[in-house]
This record gives sequence, structure tokens and C-alpha cells, in this order.
Amino acid sequence: MTDSVNSTLRNVAHSIIILIGVGWLLKIGAPIIIPFIFAIFLAVFLYPIEYKINKFVKWKAVSVILAFLTLIVPFLIITSLFSYQLLTILDSLPSISSNMTKGLDRILAKVNDVIPFLNLDSDELMKKTEDPNLTGPLKFIGQGLISTTSFLTSLGMTLIYSFLLLYYRNSISKFIIYQSEKSSRADFKVTLVKIKETIQSYIGGLGLVVVILSVLNSIGLTLIGIDYAIFWGTLAGILAIIPYVGTLVGGMLPFIYAFANTDTSWQPIAVLAYYLFIQQVEGNFITPKIVGDKVDINPLFAIISLVFFGTFWGVAGVILALPIISIIKIVLSNFEGTLAYAAVMSSDMNNNAGIFKRIASRNE
Repeated sequence: MTDSVNSTLRNVAHSIIILIGVGWLLKIGAPIIIPFIFAIFLAVFLYPIEYKINKFVKWKAVSVILAFLTLIVPFLIITSLFSYQLLTILDSLPSISSNMTKGLDRILAKVNDVIPFLNLDSDELMKKTEDPNLTGPLKFIGQGLISTTSFLTSLGMTLIYSFLLLYYRNSISKFIIYQSEKSSRADFKVTLVKIKETIQSYIGGLGLVVVILSVLNSIGLTLIGIDYAIFWGTLAGILAIIPYVGTLVGGMLPFIYAFANTDTSWQPIAVLAYYLFIQQVEGNFITPKIVGDKVDINPLFAIISLVFFGTFWGVAGVILALPIISIIKIVLSNFEGTLAYAAVMSSDMNNNAGIFKRIASRNE
């Protein structure tokens, strides 16, 4: 009995030490690890495009460059349009601050007419909230969109890594496969194919969700009469790739802008109501139908992965969390000793209860 307890304690101690070591490496190695992981996902996503181009263009380097151009050219066009509108909006930020008080006065006056005993005062509310809290989302987006040396360095390294991964993909894939035993290479190839399909499907599905949300947001804001509707709508769609936080920030930005720049009270409220409606549609129908079947992870482990990677890598970690945990699950599901861990991570966990019994009976 004592030996069994000591063995269990040793295993727990070893696991804790390993987790601490992994966390430490993830933290200090973030500048290297994050661009490389993004590069792997980008290379896997571009592989089908490069493969088709390579059938007509036999020079490997040229076909890889052309594959990148199919993604970079639209990105540069969208970024140019966004940069112009963003600069226009940033120029109007000083007037937004003063207009916030006027807009708040209008709303509070109507609230006081309906509920006189509240006697709300805009000056007191503005002192309590302070400008930094009201303009926080704008500063958050501004910091994320303005090119910094760190961002450009990471982006450059990601593109270089992706190019080299695509260029040497055949040698790299063979190297990985031949690290396994000969008897298990067929299963290892199947695992790699599943990982590739998961990454491609997830990125493609997420891109489709961004497009759908951008169109729906832009249409709604245009009908409400908000300036730069396409910019705000597309920005909110792009921010949806950041689970939970992105949707919140994407909705708050046009609300604050409408609150500060419209002469009516119904428009900011309409923006808020519309985004709440779109968020429900996106969370319950669009994303589950398009991306849900690509990421077979239950909400418990999805949230754990978001918190874990977000703690170490910030926004980049939150973006990478779901595809990384999905890949981990695929790898675990292909080994008998870790099949139970994959089952408990599955979105269909309640229907996998029989797996735990079968695994336990084998170990007895």
C-alpha cells in the first residue's frame, strides 16, 4: 500500500515538474515558438494551393511564392483600405471625447424623464468611469493595428518559416514519418493527414465565418446609418477570430463611435442590440455549423486551453489555442495508452463513457 502511494506521489510530482518546465519554456520561448506555430498553420493551409500551382510551374521556389501572393495581395488591399479609414477615425478621436458627454447627456435626460427619482448626472458618471475606460477598446485596437517593430519581426519570421516549410515539405514529412517504427508508420501517416485536414478545415472555416460576419455587420450598420459601416463591420468580423474577447471589442467599438457621433439616441442602442443579435446567431448557428465539426473539443477543455495559452502568449495564444488543443487530441487518440485522454477531451464525451470502461478492463 505504501509503495503504491509513493509511486502515485512520484508520478504527480513528475507531472507537476514537467508542467512547470513546459510553461517556463512556453513563456520565454514565445518570440520563437509563436511565429513558428503560425508558420506551420500557414504552410499547411497554403499547401493545396501551392500543390496545384506546382503542376503548371515546375520551379518549386516560384510556385511557393505564387501561393503566398494569392494570400498576400488580398491582404495588402484590405490593409490599405483599412489604414486609410483608420487614420480618418483616429483624427476624429479628440472630438469623440467631447461628444461622449453630449451623447450621455441626451440619454440620461430621457432616463430622468421616465424615472425622475434616479436623478442621474453625466458629470458624475464620467468621473467614475474616466476616459481611459471608455476609450479602452479603441486603444486596444489601435495598439493591435499599428505596426511595431516586434509585430513586423514576428510577421517576417512567420513568412520566412512558412516559405521554407513549403519548400522543404517533402523532406520534412519523410523525416517526421521515419522517426517512428516501421510497423507504425502507416498509422503515423494517417495521424499526419488528420492533423493537416484539421488545420486546413479550421482555417478555411474560420475565414468563412469572418466573411459572413463582416457582411452581416456591415449591412446592419449601414441600415442603422453609422459612418464607416464597412470598416466597423469588417473589423468586428476579423476580431471574431479571438474567442469571446474579439466579439466583445468588435461590438463595443461601433457602439462607442455611434454614441459619440450621432445626434440621436436610438442609433447607439440599435448598434448594441444588433451586435447582440449577431453574436447569438454566430455563437449558436454560424460557427457551430461551419467550424464546430472541425474542432472536436468539448467546452470545458476549450476554455482551459484558451486560458492556458492566453496566459502565456496573450492574444496570439487565444487565437492558437483551439487548433493546438485539437491537434493534441488527434495525437492522443492514435495511441492506446492515451486514448482515454482524447476521449475525455472530445465534444462527444458523454457518449464515450464506454471507452473508459474498456480501457480500464484492459489494464486490469
